[in-house]
Amino acid sequence: MPTKKQKTNQYNNFGNILKTSLCLLAGVTAQVSAAGYDIWLYPVAKQAEAPHWRLGEPIRVSDRPGYDNQAAFGFDGKQLVFASDRAGEHNDIYGFDIKTGAITALTHTPEISEYSPQLTSQGLSYVAEQGVPHQSIWRQSLHDKARPERAVNSLIPAGYYARLEDIGTLIWARYGYNLYYEGDGESADERHFVVSDAGRSLHALPNIRQFSYLKKRMDGERLVTLFDPGSGSHTPLIDLGQGSEDYAWSSDGWLFNLEGTVLRCWPYAPLAGADKNITETPQQDLSGWQAVTKLNPPTPHHQSPSRIAISPTLDFIAITWQRKDTPQ
Repeated sequence: MPTKKQKTNQYNNFGNILKTSLCLLAGVTAQVSAAGYDIWLYPVAKQAEAPHWRLGEPIRVSDRPGYDNQAAFGFDGKQLVFASDRAGEHNDIYGFDIKTGAITALTHTPEISEYSPQLTSQGLSYVAEQGVPHQSIWRQSLHDKARPERAVNSLIPAGYYARLEDIGTLIWARYGYNLYYEGDGESADERHFVVSDAGRSLHALPNIRQFSYLKKRMDGERLVTLFDPGSGSHTPLIDLGQGSEDYAWSSDGWLFNLEGTVLRCWPYAPLAGADKNITETPQQDLSGWQAVTKLNPPTPHHQSPSRIAISPTLDFIAITWQRKDTPQ
């Protein structure tokens, strides 16, 4: 049996190993975060023949060491909003005017970071890291930046969200990977649980009054799935296979995803001018992905594409590129 001194040495050794591991982990994290992310816009055009979509030459939104990520188009397609650390240590939300190329700070909170912006006719919403809960969803007027308000009543820490106007909000719980639904006028809690093991990519689909989310199954499948808040039903659509966890919908019913550097798409007819009272359950299609194009890094500083977003007017697709971890 070890003596008291031996036990003390064991604890000290364990503490040193743990300290070293944490330092190494911090170093790795610092290296990865230092590489950063940039956003590029690609003009997009639809065509009759397969693969039905064609991309033009990329337009720079950002190209710098640091974090420019989580791009989302505004409701009218004229502006792109994104999270960025360009003002300092914390993230703020910025807007990129597609016509002029001007970038404007939409939030400025030196002690708070904001993420996951969405710009609708009702205002700008985002996830803010502050107070209790640590991450919550806020909204501010397009004309009054100084007076944001809570966008949901729930105290569930939110990482991501999607909102159907005048219906409710689907919330991705930051620490549980679970989804909760808060209908307008309600306050989501454990009784409003929707599903577990969900991915971070959530989307509101107003044409059919449903949400889409990514369901991660025990067998390894990752299925883009519809959630109907009215009936509580879940409808699996298509497996992402080896594709990225992030996906995006076009306003006319095409699902976009990245498999490595290949941009691919899949059509879902009910979203194209759909009847809001759809009752048919679509046939799940696991092999219907169509390759659009192989993406080349926009500069030598970039290595792999990650998140994507599509303009509601179908003019542009925004692609976030990860920067190489090299000295700048």
